[in-house]
Amino acid sequence: MKILMVTRETQAEKRYGLGRSLIPLVEELRQRNITVDYICQSDLGSRASRWQYRLYRLLAMLPGNRRMDTDFPTLFHALIERLNMGRAAAKLAAKQKFTHVHCHDPIIAAGFRLFTQLHPNCHAAWGVTEHGFGCYINAMLDDGMKLGPNITRILRNWEARTLNAASWVTAPTTSGITQIAKDLGFSPIPENWQAITHARPIINHYKKQDARIQLGWNNESIYILGVGRIAAVKQFSLLIEACARLKTNQELKLIILGEGDYDKLQKEAQQLAFTDKLQFTTTEDIGLYLCAADIYVSTSASESFGMANFEALTAGTAAICTAVGGVPDVVGDGAILVSPCLPKITDAIQHLLDDSEFRNTTAQKGLERANMWPDITQITDYYETIYRQMAAKKNS
Repeated sequence: MKILMVTRETQAEKRYGLGRSLIPLVEELRQRNITVDYICQSDLGSRASRWQYRLYRLLAMLPGNRRMDTDFPTLFHALIERLNMGRAAAKLAAKQKFTHVHCHDPIIAAGFRLFTQLHPNCHAAWGVTEHGFGCYINAMLDDGMKLGPNITRILRNWEARTLNAASWVTAPTTSGITQIAKDLGFSPIPENWQAITHARPIINHYKKQDARIQLGWNNESIYILGVGRIAAVKQFSLLIEACARLKTNQELKLIILGEGDYDKLQKEAQQLAFTDKLQFTTTEDIGLYLCAADIYVSTSASESFGMANFEALTAGTAAICTAVGGVPDVVGDGAILVSPCLPKITDAIQHLLDDSEFRNTTAQKGLERANMWPDITQITDYYETIYRQMAAKKNS
């Protein structure tokens, strides 16, 4: 077998996005002497990148784009970069004789399916993993993209046709698979759709005191940690306001780990007189921050799995997570689950601050759940079974 993994990530996003679950899978498959390649935006050549940019600019300048109920320039950007990855995957699969192409996005899969028509010697079996909760178009809406009802219907139908043509479809939770089927009108759920969770993450573990010394944190302060890309769906505004409302005699610090534009959040913190208590940063070692923190909080409006949430459980950090998407399936009783609203989030954090015994119990439950979770060897077994079944069908 020769497998090609395809995402639309940049190289930097590999560190914080899908790469955190995909790279261990790729490495484990390679340990089994299976040839695997993994391409993303950074692997496009300069010519392909120029073509992508010029096409986007051309479509974005079409008259009427901004006077409709759909934000066409943003939509064009999202579609073009994904279709271009599908094109690159089709070309590479034909040239290097890949037997399987695993598209980690249905629009990439649609692009791959389209461009294989230009490469008749491409005979790879292909499938899709949906990484949002529910259909991909809903994930676009959750991320703040403006889509009118007609465009939404057209895109959903396109996604449904793509998934219907795929050899396999996976999502990281059972509730995610159920939601995709509901969103796209599949009933019953197709037999080649299945939930394959992400493996238990491997993070660096530290004693709390040692981690704080490395980070320059003091022992007198309370440190609350949020993790994720700076995007509307993560609702960091809620986390900042919740922390600004907390009552404690100790100095409070909120650390947000994630890449993006911090300006809007910094202005909101300034309005709440919280600026000196807020810090944004990025890291290659999330375990260091999780082990040093007192409380981890996710205020996300939607998550298909919530890798950062599960990393918090793995680190043994008391966690509060919004009960959205696949999060309840993943964290179970290993975290405090709350609705994604300001009063509930604030009350949950305050409770953990006020009751250190409850905080320790919550952290221990999370660690116990993480320790029982499937590791990368078990998860790779599931994927290898799918790939071998598809290979057998191709050869029969």
